[in-house]
Amino acid sequence: MLRINRLRVEINTANGVYGIDESFQSGLNFVASLDNTCGKSSILAAVYYCLGFEQILGGAGGIGSKVLTSAFKTTIEDNGKPWTVTESGAYLEISNGNETRTIYRNIKSEIKDNRLMTVYYGSYDSIGDYKTVSEDYYVNIQNAATSEKGFHAFLEEFLHMNLPLVRTSDGNERKLYLQLVFASMFIEQKHGWSDILSGMPIFGVRESKKRIVEYVLGLDTLKNGKERDRLSTVKAQLERKWEQLISDMEQSVYSESCEISNLPTHPRVLSDADYSRIVVSVSGSLSIADEVQRLTAEYDRLRQLKPRVHDNFEALNTELSETQTQTLAFESRLQDIWRSLAGHNEAIKRLNTDLEIVNSDIRNNNDAARLQKFGSEAAGEDISADLCPVCKQHIQDNLLDINVTSGFMNIEDNIRHLKEQKKMLEFTLGSRKESRDKLHREKEDLEARLQTLRRLAHTLRSDLFTTTDTEASEAIMLKRIEITNRIERLSKLGNTIATLTQQLRELSKEWNTYLDQKGKLPKNDISESDIEKITLLKKKFIDNLKRYHYSSLSSFEGIDISIDSSLLPTIDGFDMKFDSSASDGIRVIWAFTMSLLQVSIEKNGNHPNVIVFDEPAQQSIVPEDMKSFIDSAVEIGKSFQIIVAITLNSQELNEIINELDVSSYHKIFIDGKAFNLL
Repeated sequence: MLRINRLRVEINTANGVYGIDESFQSGLNFVASLDNTCGKSSILAAVYYCLGFEQILGGAGGIGSKVLTSAFKTTIEDNGKPWTVTESGAYLEISNGNETRTIYRNIKSEIKDNRLMTVYYGSYDSIGDYKTVSEDYYVNIQNAATSEKGFHAFLEEFLHMNLPLVRTSDGNERKLYLQLVFASMFIEQKHGWSDILSGMPIFGVRESKKRIVEYVLGLDTLKNGKERDRLSTVKAQLERKWEQLISDMEQSVYSESCEISNLPTHPRVLSDADYSRIVVSVSGSLSIADEVQRLTAEYDRLRQLKPRVHDNFEALNTELSETQTQTLAFESRLQDIWRSLAGHNEAIKRLNTDLEIVNSDIRNNNDAARLQKFGSEAAGEDISADLCPVCKQHIQDNLLDINVTSGFMNIEDNIRHLKEQKKMLEFTLGSRKESRDKLHREKEDLEARLQTLRRLAHTLRSDLFTTTDTEASEAIMLKRIEITNRIERLSKLGNTIATLTQQLRELSKEWNTYLDQKGKLPKNDISESDIEKITLLKKKFIDNLKRYHYSSLSSFEGIDISIDSSLLPTIDGFDMKFDSSASDGIRVIWAFTMSLLQVSIEKNGNHPNVIVFDEPAQQSIVPEDMKSFIDSAVEIGKSFQIIVAITLNSQELNEIINELDVSSYHKIFIDGKAFNLL
C-alpha cells in the first residue's frame, strides 16, 4: 500500500524560501481553494514528480520538470512582485503501512540532474539526524524499473507490489511499469477526465489498459497467460529434445550396421509395452544379445587353435616389448592429460568467478557514474574518503609526497579499465575452454588406442606361451581380434541404447507433466475466481453509476465488462463515451476508478489503496452528484487514502463539506496562492 504523509516544496529566491509544507492523513483529504489557479494542481503535480510519475501529467514526452509550472523553476510572484527562482526541490514523505521513507527530488539545480532521487530512511523530521541513512537512485531512464539503483525498482519493493512481466509491442517482455499502474488511480486535471484511464502514458505495453485492470484486481488471466506462454516454450523444448534423442538412437544403431524398429518419432506418453517394442536387430533378425552370444561361441571355437611360435619367437617377443613400452607411454600421457584437465577446469571456474565480479563492478560503476552525472554527492563519497572505488585501498591525497607513485582513476576511466579487463578475461576463458576441449579429444583417442594395445598385448602373450605345434593361419588371429572388437562395439551399442531409452522415459514423463499442466489451464485463461471478480466489478460499477445519477441511459441492461476483451465498460458492445454526455463521462470515470478500489478491497487485489482526483467537478457536475461522490469516498474508510483537489466556488459545495463529520476527512485549504514564504 502507498500512503502519502507529507509534502514539502522548497523554492529558493533572493527574497527567501517559498513553498508549501502540508501533511495528509488516511481516509479522505481535500486540497481546497475558493478560486481556480491557486496552485492545487501544482501541489498534486509535486506529489507525482516526487514519485517519478510525471509521465501521467504530460505523456511520454513529459519527462522531468517540464511538466511543472514556472513557479517551480523560473519566477514566483509575491504580492505582485516577481522573484527569480534560484534553486528548487520537493520532499515527499510516504509510508507502506509499516515503514516510512522521505523522497527528495530537485527541480532546478546547477549541479544535480532532476533524474536523481534521494531516499531518506525515515520521516522528513528525521532527515537532520546524522543517524538517518540516505541512498541515491535514478529515475525515468533505462533500467530504472529493474536495476538495484533504479528508483522505481526501489519503490516497487517498498510498496510490496511485485509487478509482473508483460508483453510489449515489439514481442519482448518487460516489467509492468508503475507509471501505468498509478495512471488508473491518479486522475489529473488536463488529461485524466477525457476517458477511462486516458492519462495512461504510452510505454509500448500490449493492451496496457487490460493489463492494468488484471493486475489491480489480481486476476488469474495474467498469470494463466504467462503460464500458457511458458508451456508453449516447454512444448517446443521437449519436441526438440525428443527429435534429437530419436536421431541419436538411429545414428548409434546405423553406425554399427544394425536396425531399430518402432521408435516413437513424436512426443507422447509411452507405456511399458511401447518400450518393449523398441527393438535393435543385427543382420535383419538377431537381437544384440543373440548376436553377442553367437560371436562369443565363434571366438571360443577359434581359441582352440594356437599358432606355432618357434620360428618367430624373437619377433613376437620384440613386438610385445614395444607394445608394452607404448602402453606405458600412453598411460603416462593420460596421467598428464588428467592433471592438465583438472588444472584447466579449476582455471575455468576461477575465470568465470572473476568475470562475474567484473560484470558486477561494471554495473555498479555505471550506476555510480549515472548518479554522479546527475549530481549525487553520495556517488563520490568513496573517492572523497580517499578510497579507491574498486579495490577500496587508501589513496594518498598529498601531491607533494615523494612516496606517491601513481594516482587513481575516475569512474569513467575505471569503467573503461573494467571493460578491457572483461575482454581479457573472456579471451582467456575462451582459450582455456578450447585447450580443454582439445585435451578431451586427445584423451578419448588415447583411451581407444590404449584399449587396442592392451588387447594386442594380451594376444601376443597368449601366442608366446602356447605349447601347441598346431599350424594356424594369421587369419584366425585376425578373426579373433575382429570378433573381439565386434563384441565390444555391440556391447557398447547395447549400453548406449539402454541409456538413450532411459532418457526417452524421462522425456515421456516430462511430456506427461506438460500435458497435465496444460490441461489444468482454464479455457481462454479465465478462472472461476476471475469471473467472480469481473462480475463484482460490473455490479460495483453500475451501482456507482446509479449513485452518481448517470442519466445518459434509460436502462443499465446493456452495460457490460467483458473479460474476453479490454476489461473496460461498454454499452451494447460500444465504448461508453459514445453514448454518454460530457458530465456523464465524468461520472463513468468516477464510477470505474472507485469500483476498481472497491473490488480490490473485497477480493484482496493489488490496488495500492490510494486515489487522487484533481478537480472531479468537471463539466458542470451538479452539487447533488458531487455529494454522492464525496459520500462514497468517505465510506471507503480510514484504511485507504483518497486525495481530492476541489474548488469551492459555490455555496452548495461548501455546505456539502461542512456537513461532513470533521473526523471523516482532512482539509488543506489554499488561501490565495499555494506557495508562500516558508
